[in-house]
Amino acid sequence: MEKFKQEIMAEANTSDQRTKKLITAGYIMAVLGGLIGIFIGQYLAGHRTTSPDGSINFTHTDEVRRQGRYILTLGTIMFLVLACLKLGRVI
Repeated sequence: MEKFKQEIMAEANTSDQRTKKLITAGYIMAVLGGLIGIFIGQYLAGHRTTSPDGSINFTHTDEVRRQGRYILTLGTIMFLVLACLKLGRVI
């Protein structure tokens, strides 16, 4: 049982590191262009898993989900700004 707990803690630690990298990449992509940042933000904010008992739970913590909403908002704003700038050059 102790070994099982250690494995879970090790998995949670690597998952946390991947999440931090994903948040960083999401902010960078949201500022640079928008679309990939929008997808990353949506994933972080709304990804859910179904447990074996049938309940649906969010995959990420509240703090990560909040960062995902920020990334989603920033990506949407940057996408709209860049789209307006592109359309302004065409017209």
